[in-house]
Amino acid sequence: MEYPSILFDHEDPLATKVECHPSGSLHDIHMDTIIREMLQGREEYELEPLFYDKLDRIESIRYRIEIMHEIDTSVSVDSMAAFSQGMWKVREYARYSRTLPDRDQQMKWLLDAATLYCETVMELHRVMTAVELQSQGLKRCYEWFTRYIQTASFTSLRMETNELHREFDRMGFSMTLAGGKIKISADDDDQDYCRELSRVFTQGQDDEELYEIRLSAGLHLSEVEKSLLDAIKKNNPEPFRKLRAYYERHFNFIEPSMMVFDREIQFYVTCLQYFQSLKNKGLAYCYPVIGDTREFHIRGGYDLSLASSGMPGTEHKIIGNHLDLAPNERVCVLTGPNQGGKSTFVRSLGQILHLSSIGCPVPCEEAVVFHFDRMFTHFPTQEEPDNNSGKLQDELYRLKPILDESTSDSVILLNELFFTTATHDAYAMGSHILRLLLRRGSMCLYVTHVFELANSDERIVSLVAATDEFDPNKRTFRIRRRSADGIVHASSIAEKYGLTRQRMKERIPL
Repeated sequence: MEYPSILFDHEDPLATKVECHPSGSLHDIHMDTIIREMLQGREEYELEPLFYDKLDRIESIRYRIEIMHEIDTSVSVDSMAAFSQGMWKVREYARYSRTLPDRDQQMKWLLDAATLYCETVMELHRVMTAVELQSQGLKRCYEWFTRYIQTASFTSLRMETNELHREFDRMGFSMTLAGGKIKISADDDDQDYCRELSRVFTQGQDDEELYEIRLSAGLHLSEVEKSLLDAIKKNNPEPFRKLRAYYERHFNFIEPSMMVFDREIQFYVTCLQYFQSLKNKGLAYCYPVIGDTREFHIRGGYDLSLASSGMPGTEHKIIGNHLDLAPNERVCVLTGPNQGGKSTFVRSLGQILHLSSIGCPVPCEEAVVFHFDRMFTHFPTQEEPDNNSGKLQDELYRLKPILDESTSDSVILLNELFFTTATHDAYAMGSHILRLLLRRGSMCLYVTHVFELANSDERIVSLVAATDEFDPNKRTFRIRRRSADGIVHASSIAEKYGLTRQRMKERIPL
């Protein structure tokens, strides 16, 4: 019975790769840090490739987004998380059934594992039955679940498991401690006068004292417990005989495809739990519309790495920004003062584009994005002590593959390119690169301190990191679409820190 993947609309999920190599682009936009935070505690599922590697087809992206949205709004992420938690316990119990030294204990752990397995599978099927599923992926998954629970193997497993579990539940015995010995005898409720007397004398008492005695700690049986188990087996031979046959017959009871489903559902649970935690902090997320044109519309976009660093109860405030680009608007130049939110804005756009490319929610209120083939980034790096080349040469080395390999369908984020060179040189090289990208048709966001670049071609969209209109020293962290004003903020910074010519003359004795 072939399993229909809920991650891939046309690929074999068993053949998906588990090795991944995060690109430098994801590091520049802090996606590697965000992904590590999301996947903390889920290392066993090897989910990294699913979050690092973008999907190649628009249909595959839409397939995931439909499933993600339906789990979020109809099926409930809690139900899927409960299934995953149940399956985690099933695997743990099954591991005990193979590794613990006592044979009887192994067999009983397998029975417990199978009991929980059947309950977990049936519960998720019940949840999906109660919902009128809309997404293609979950519809296919529900049909697979329905066929699976009707198979002879699962029906037999569930019936035998429930029957044997009930036999062990009905098993009762009494222990009498006297003279340093423990006497085990069959439990007889009809003749248990002490229990009846206890019920009579404790009627009406709300607080009944209960005492629990643990004979040993941990999973391994103590010698006392082994002796007790031997005595119980002598009094109840039939359930243990059935348990041995059950163990041999159902040792590998877990359907392999169910384990694939369990791993795949982790992608959705991980993602939704992360974004719902942001929603609880008052931050929005939405499901991107993957357009067939090159339109690009973002409302209230924010940087996830900045949002994750904000602690509840502090004055840390996340500013959302908008960006609207027509299909023919492909190159933007962003200027403005230092520490004005330019790098944060670039990262937020990169995060929105990457998350949309893997079928995830995105950190904004609304998003209409386009399908792209690759994302390239060029951010300032720390100078390596052993690197004999200059800063400019290093920048050019990193820039060359971007210009060589990018296409008209690529996204290019260039942050403070040529910031170590003279303004005239930065303008000359920057304008050349912008003209090349305009001819190629790539989408590019170019962050620079050289405001003249925003006016170097009429096809360039000018964006400005705005300051307060009454106090130029105050950053608003708002990105506005408007002409570069060319205001030099160095003078306001010098005045703020007492570094003007007059103040320096006053402070330095001649």
